[in-house]
Amino acid sequence: MDALSDNQVPSAYYSLSYQQRDITRDLSEHLLSLDYTDYLSGQSDELSVTLEDIEDKWIGPWYPGHGDTLTLSVGWAGKPPRPLGSFEIDEIEVSRSPSIVTIRALAASINTAVRTTSHRAYENTTLAAVAAQVADRQGLQLIGRIEPIKLDRLTQQESDLAFLMQLAGEYDYAFKVIGKRLVFHAISDLSAAAPVATVAFAELSNVRLRDQIKQVPKKVEVKHKDPATKKLISYTVVNGQTVAVPSSASKATTSADTTKRRSRSTSTGVAKAKAKAELAKANRERTTGTWSMMGRPYVVSGNVINLAAPGVLGGHYLVTVSRHSFTRSGGYASEQQVSRVSAPAIGFNLEATLPDIALQEYGIQGSSVEATA
Repeated sequence: MDALSDNQVPSAYYSLSYQQRDITRDLSEHLLSLDYTDYLSGQSDELSVTLEDIEDKWIGPWYPGHGDTLTLSVGWAGKPPRPLGSFEIDEIEVSRSPSIVTIRALAASINTAVRTTSHRAYENTTLAAVAAQVADRQGLQLIGRIEPIKLDRLTQQESDLAFLMQLAGEYDYAFKVIGKRLVFHAISDLSAAAPVATVAFAELSNVRLRDQIKQVPKKVEVKHKDPATKKLISYTVVNGQTVAVPSSASKATTSADTTKRRSRSTSTGVAKAKAKAELAKANRERTTGTWSMMGRPYVVSGNVINLAAPGVLGGHYLVTVSRHSFTRSGGYASEQQVSRVSAPAIGFNLEATLPDIALQEYGIQGSSVEATA
């Protein structure tokens, strides 16, 4: 069923349920806009529904309850709908002249204590085991493949949400809480997946791509103090994963810089893992941008898109933020923030099988895999 009139959106639709009751038909009479924003990491997915309320329904008998659940699916007629998840209502904003009500909801449950400050210590463990311990404490299902990086000691002095967000950033993992699932997934795995679609440059609008080199170091020099011998160990991690196409006579794909970091890590393995993560993040900053296109339900954060662009800007782009919007005036459209993860010179294998390690939340079909300690 079309949630908006056939004259406005002839084949796109959304379906919204409130506390498991389908309210799409009632909602569509008042809908001004519906926006779903999906983040790769570090931020809860969001749903915002803006409604006209001339009859005071939404501030009266239809006033939504905080913590109540909204469930969203979107799609195109003739194709299976794409579930985009469940969201708990966090905020209701009311304005007058005109009469408008905006309902905002979050995918990260507000009914769990993930935001409560906690003081804990973790000894002789692994990154995977820490994530599993937090998930178990919060009653969440841990999803993802986590490398068994050994950690001698960690101290937590913040909420579980902030603590895991910091760990994910240090080791280049995507982390977020989606309902009853805790996603902790290597961004390198997502980046290596086959594209969900090939998009021609001409299909895009509002395109802004930034190709830069100064933030991409040639190598990282790490100094690490061995806790047993008290000696300072120095080693170099060379940038062998540069995402670039030589665009000048110099054939440069990195700056000449060496990033130097003094590691406080308690082991060489941890120090190297952090250095590699730093290089991976720098490489993704080489070519970044935003674009808009016709609404595509399957394009969510964690997807890889093959951009068929003229010149040297084509390649595989990882979606880091994806926004899906329904409006009365504009129909169904989507916007993405992206980072290039491979360049045309590398070549593409569009027939490659997706690794069986990812989540439907990342737009990749695969099984849920528990992290291994």
